[in-house]
Amino acid sequence: MAKVIELTPELCESVTQQKGVVLLYFKADWCGACKTMGRIIDQIIDETPEQLLIAKCNIENCIECAAAYSVTSIPRMVIFKDGTEIKRINSAIGKAALLQELTPLFN
Repeated sequence: MAKVIELTPELCESVTQQKGVVLLYFKADWCGACKTMGRIIDQIIDETPEQLLIAKCNIENCIECAAAYSVTSIPRMVIFKDGTEIKRINSAIGKAALLQELTPLFN
C-alpha cells in the first residue's frame, strides 16, 4: 500500500528527493477536476506498492512549493523516481492511465 502525506512548505524539497517513486499531486479544495483526480488517487493507494509516496499539495496552503514547480493549472502531478523528475501530468487522467504511468517505475 502506498504512503500518503499532506505536503507542507517545510517538506516540499525533502519529499521529492526520497528514494523510490513519489507522486507530487497539486490540488485545491474548490477545483472540481481535482476532486475527481483525488478520488482516483485514493483508489490507487491500495493497488500500488509501499515504495510509492503520494504527497498531496493544496496550492493555497503551500504556495512556495506550487511556485517552485511552476504550477499554473490544476490538477497537476509530478512524478519522481529516486529524486529525479520523470514526468509531469497537467490534467486529470483516468485510473488506468495513472497506473500505466506509475507501474513501470516500480521495477
